[in-house]
Amino acid sequence: MQKRSGAAALPDPAALRTFLEADRTPVSPPDILRAFGLPAHLKAALRTHLHAMAVAGDLALLPPGRLKGVTGLPETARATVTRMGRAGLPLAHLPDDPAGSTVALVTTHLDGHLILPGDALILRLRPATGRSRREGRPIRLLSTAPRQIAAVFQTAPDRLIPCDRRLTFVLDSAPDAAAPHTMADDVVLADLLPTQDGQPPQAHIRTVLGPVTAPGMPATLSLLTHNIPTEFSAEAEQEAFQVAQHPAEYEASDASCAVAGTTATVKRTDLRSLPLVTIDDAKAQDFDDAIWAEQTPDGFRLIIAIADVAHYVAPGSALDAEARLRGNSVYLPGRVVPMLPPTLSAGICSLKPGEDRLCLFADLQITPAGQIRTGTLGRGLMRSAARLTYQDVQQVLENHTATPDQPAASPLSPVQAPATALPQAQAQAQAQAQAQAQAQAQAQAGGLLSPHLQELILTLQAAALALQADATARGVQTQPEEDYRVTLNADGQPADFTLRERLPAHDLVAAFMIAANRFAAGELIRHHAAGLFRVHPAPPAPSATRTGDPRLPARMQARYAALPGLHHGLALEHYTHFTSPIRRYADLVTHRALLATLEQNARNPASRQPDGTDLPALAEHLQMTERRAASAVQACQDRLAAIFLTPLIGHTLEAHITSATRSGLAVTLTKTGTPSFLSFLALPDDSGMHDDSRPLRSDLSSGTRFPNSGVLPVVLNATSPAQGTLTLAPVSARHAS
Repeated sequence: MQKRSGAAALPDPAALRTFLEADRTPVSPPDILRAFGLPAHLKAALRTHLHAMAVAGDLALLPPGRLKGVTGLPETARATVTRMGRAGLPLAHLPDDPAGSTVALVTTHLDGHLILPGDALILRLRPATGRSRREGRPIRLLSTAPRQIAAVFQTAPDRLIPCDRRLTFVLDSAPDAAAPHTMADDVVLADLLPTQDGQPPQAHIRTVLGPVTAPGMPATLSLLTHNIPTEFSAEAEQEAFQVAQHPAEYEASDASCAVAGTTATVKRTDLRSLPLVTIDDAKAQDFDDAIWAEQTPDGFRLIIAIADVAHYVAPGSALDAEARLRGNSVYLPGRVVPMLPPTLSAGICSLKPGEDRLCLFADLQITPAGQIRTGTLGRGLMRSAARLTYQDVQQVLENHTATPDQPAASPLSPVQAPATALPQAQAQAQAQAQAQAQAQAQAQAGGLLSPHLQELILTLQAAALALQADATARGVQTQPEEDYRVTLNADGQPADFTLRERLPAHDLVAAFMIAANRFAAGELIRHHAAGLFRVHPAPPAPSATRTGDPRLPARMQARYAALPGLHHGLALEHYTHFTSPIRRYADLVTHRALLATLEQNARNPASRQPDGTDLPALAEHLQMTERRAASAVQACQDRLAAIFLTPLIGHTLEAHITSATRSGLAVTLTKTGTPSFLSFLALPDDSGMHDDSRPLRSDLSSGTRFPNSGVLPVVLNATSPAQGTLTLAPVSARHAS
């Protein structure tokens, strides 16, 4: 066969792209030619070839700096569509851009597909001009969001209003004789049809879900519009059933327990003689953590026991794949979507009172000032002495007084020495613990806690106060946030919105969890283990505006990272998530990394650490699922608020001003905590917004001023239960009309 010469000898785009994406080492055209065994005189042809690939978007996924010595290539980038802009054009986020830039797409369509939020694509970027957003032209779709859209059906004419408030278009309901019967204001699932730019989008109605105000519909819509999985695969359900057939009490007959998916055995410490307790919300079903403390001559001893989810969920299993996909459990008003099947999350992994459970535990010695002196990490077997609520604990705290320097007496018989490996004969200890659990259940049924548990709570509080004193000494400043709790009536409809009360009992548990997470991060670093860390960058320094007034610093969000870093909010050099593996996949990753450090034999498959090369992508994925869950919860509350407020249309309410932009005010309705927006165009001069006789504060973005009190009377003009939005107007605007 005759050997090809010239440009025809160059590798095809697919082979060249595979080569370039496989490594991060910078390569020049001569390097590429040598790698493919090609002569140097093809360098010019290769440059032309690379330019054509860049135009096609084939170089957008290269590691930064991969190509060197090649100039003049069009700038392309990977992007994810986040929402539709006010002009109806999609806005996209550049995840590979350190600045996190937002790009405005120049078209709504690509290859006959309407571009939707959630689509990942390749963009050809246009140069930045002035202060406007950069623009990008879609080249290729990498992945698409679901094309089945939840929408509200409206008649005369028949049309569909998307329930996802990121979608600003209206869909025509395509004629279909097989479509189910639909009534006005029904929520439907409709399949988006291919369209071309300039044509109105159409969709076929596939399923009718029911009225928009039906019980449970706000949660259903919030899950649908956020693409949160709600069903487990048959393989995951089967795995969960199988591993749940081997509860801890059957494994306790030996001094070792089998690790899920392996034949290895590990030593466990018997903690069942300790009255560890769980403290959670009254409606909680999954109990991740249990705590215990005692006073020592030089401070306190704490034990924080965490459900050993890693024992039951093996890496690479169907259970693991489902948990990773979800990233976390989602707790909506009236509905919970667990990260793990209920067989595990509310069953064998949950630290229920009076039942043996496998755990990981941190055994910490702290000083009277709350500093961690020493600590050990281990695998254990525990039995919760009681399932307490925050209200139970708060009642004890309010009825007793205890100070950090005069803590309550230590409950029961303190364990002065580390607990030993599981003894062979345990019947007496088990009978005693079961009797204690039964007595506690009877006491709780009567609204009382046993004296031993009351003493334990006071000791826990004394230790927590010491930990909080250490946090204060580090410079931690607590900033209370307004978090609204929705109360549903017997029919599943919103009956009330109240600010969630932050009790000292909440702070007690938080102090123990922070101590455990801090210790776990230190263990990861000490053992050079590959794990996920929780980092919280410090806010940037305040900048001066054109008027000379200081602008409030931007609020930075905590995130996951493959490398340790500062957690500004907690004033810690390193931090991780360790205490909630039932509901957060990041904690499960931390458990696996820590378990690997406990195994001295690195060849043991059970001790395999997470692949460090995968951690950056995993951190990005879990950051997305965390944001997705938070957004879904807020969207559900907003939809419930819209239903709750509908009878108040036309009434005057109060809104709290949260921030100002060039175009208006972001506000939060004080009655329900619902966010909304007021355009400056709706704020006439007679609204009092520009009254020089009142204390005023300048909007640093636009120069408009608003009352220094931060509270604005507004009229509720309309509600949208489907999207969870409100239409507000200043009181004076209503009077002016």
